[in-house]
Amino acid sequence: MKRLLLLSLLILACISPAQQPAATPKPPLGVPRDAKYFNGKWYAVILEKVNWAVAQSRCKLHGGQLAVAHDEPTASFIKSLTKLRVWLGATDEKVEGKWVWVDGQEMTFTMWEPAEPSNDNGKENYLRTSPNGRWADSAKDWDTYPSLPIIGYICEWKGK
Repeated sequence: MKRLLLLSLLILACISPAQQPAATPKPPLGVPRDAKYFNGKWYAVILEKVNWAVAQSRCKLHGGQLAVAHDEPTASFIKSLTKLRVWLGATDEKVEGKWVWVDGQEMTFTMWEPAEPSNDNGKENYLRTSPNGRWADSAKDWDTYPSLPIIGYICEWKGK
């Protein structure tokens, strides 16, 4: 038994730091404790019924921004966070049909629901999730469609 323990310790000592699994860093100051870490950023679902602009403002107030998904791995991770309708950080408010993330990058990767974005008579300019994790455009206010309320948002913070 002692030999097995010594052998195990010896093997662990020989593994270089690059081969050891990286520990998840602690969230920076101001990031909620329940935030999840992915690819160098922290993400938190905030359950609060507010419009898109207020959601973005609240994320900024705490040092972050509404979540952006420039690629499939990030979009899949964000999708795994909740099955609720929540705001994400993109809009086509300035130029109809040209979706831009809150970090200024044009949206190139998408996960739209079928028939989305629909723009519903020119009033849907803000990105939200659907219960299946795909995306849809919506009006700015969370209660525009009472039967389909948007009940929160996802903030992201850069890891430090």
